[in-house]
Amino acid sequence: MAKNPAQEESPNTDAELLRTQRPERPSSDFIWEQDTFRRIGYGGVNMTKALSKFDLAQKESFKQAALDFSAKGDYAQTGFVSLMCAISKSLKHFPVSAFDTSWVAQTLKVPLFVLNIGTIKRFFVFWKARNPQAISDEALQLLIKIKSRAVYSNNVLSDDPEKSWLSDEEYEALLASVWRNYEDGLFSTSRTLITLLSMQYARRPIQIAHLKFQDVRNAASDDSSGLSGPVVSFPGGKDMGAETGFRDSKFEHHPLPGHLWNLFEIQRNEIQAMVEFQLDIHLSDSELQKLPVFASAGRIERAKYELTSQYRVDWRSNLDHHLFHMRPLRISQILAWTPNSHRDIEPPLSHRTGRPLVVSATRLRHTRARQLARKGVLLHVLSHWLGHTNEKSLRAYYNDPAEDARKLDEAMAPTLMPLAMAFAGKLIDSEEQASRSNDPISRLEFAKNGELKNVGNCGKHSFCATTSVPIPCYRCRHFEPLVSAPHKEVLEALKIRQEEENQALRIGGARDLLVPIDLSADILAVKNCIDRCNARKRELGIV
Repeated sequence: MAKNPAQEESPNTDAELLRTQRPERPSSDFIWEQDTFRRIGYGGVNMTKALSKFDLAQKESFKQAALDFSAKGDYAQTGFVSLMCAISKSLKHFPVSAFDTSWVAQTLKVPLFVLNIGTIKRFFVFWKARNPQAISDEALQLLIKIKSRAVYSNNVLSDDPEKSWLSDEEYEALLASVWRNYEDGLFSTSRTLITLLSMQYARRPIQIAHLKFQDVRNAASDDSSGLSGPVVSFPGGKDMGAETGFRDSKFEHHPLPGHLWNLFEIQRNEIQAMVEFQLDIHLSDSELQKLPVFASAGRIERAKYELTSQYRVDWRSNLDHHLFHMRPLRISQILAWTPNSHRDIEPPLSHRTGRPLVVSATRLRHTRARQLARKGVLLHVLSHWLGHTNEKSLRAYYNDPAEDARKLDEAMAPTLMPLAMAFAGKLIDSEEQASRSNDPISRLEFAKNGELKNVGNCGKHSFCATTSVPIPCYRCRHFEPLVSAPHKEVLEALKIRQEEENQALRIGGARDLLVPIDLSADILAVKNCIDRCNARKRELGIV
């Protein structure tokens, strides 16, 4: 018996017609797992005890309101976690079966609740509009009348050597320690790059965490940043009135010096290798551009699992998702030198305390702001660049009671500059005297007018040499400069570069400010090297 054509297998069956239906996915990056409010991929707040006295209807209404409120996107995602933490803590201290005036009065004794009062007010207004039984009218009115208490940090104004900005000596010691640990293989490329980005650009941990490889590029003359050459574009981190989602704020464009560009290249290769190994794939160039600059094997695996199980999407089509990125908290821990392995070492000693430096993202940010202020960067320019909406918050960088003493120090700097910032290598009369004279890789050359000129040799099979990272050689103890090398040409090139950097700072568009790179320590080291070479030439009778 012949088959009815209508009974033939059709491509328009119900199942096939639903093939392109939008996949089910959470309304936001938050879900409830029983009574735990969880931010997918980041952990959560266990509210089992806090909600234990509520009936089922009230509990379910609260949980749904929390999801709907977080889906609005009015706050950064960490703000919603703080909101739930504050409510949970208040309910643990003062368990109630309904949100009434007595509960509001008692919760004022909980500091975390008062700190988050602004968000809490908006949440209860939002919830009550959807469920009149959420909170009593009297309790809501009392809650609304509570004034927010602004929290200000006095660390910038503090003279505490472990809270305020780093001194110039401490900053230089920290910088030297970071490069030395990288050279010796004790710091990964990731850890080194994170620290140097914070020290150079004063960006917040969340901005560093949100970087993608597409943000690091060799910009053409028509680039949207208005810059040309190597550029890094940091996602904004704290714009007033900006969207609060992942990488929603305005981007901040900055020129990228050669040593950081090279580190980014090395980091790109390492991240590509790790992701391809973890996910068993070969990445295309376009896929690599979507990946985070900073990630870990654990984050990669977790992101794949969460995208598949929670978001129900194809993970490979979502390589630009925030779950692949290292957490901002981890960035903060790295900047604070928080130990995470037996190989970790302490930061250098502070000359002010005699103890290891206390390092944090905030201190590094304050330090860089102070350095720029001391260079004469105008207040409104620095405020704009750092993302502050109120210039008053930056006046401390300019109105320093020790300004007169600082000016005196600057005037005497040529004679009192610490030896640690000077040339530290050993002179050689000829290349045959170099420690690695038979190794052509050890030769260090200076390019000028398309010509390479030998300035000396590297005296160690160092980690920096094998990765082509240009650690400032004139300040390195392994540098062996030739007495007859054109060190004056190096000095002139450094001076020209420094002048270009000093002239570069400007306002351009949406917080597109250039960051002057400070080459003063390198300039001093080259001058010191030239002086010693001249002294050696006199000994040898060379005019």
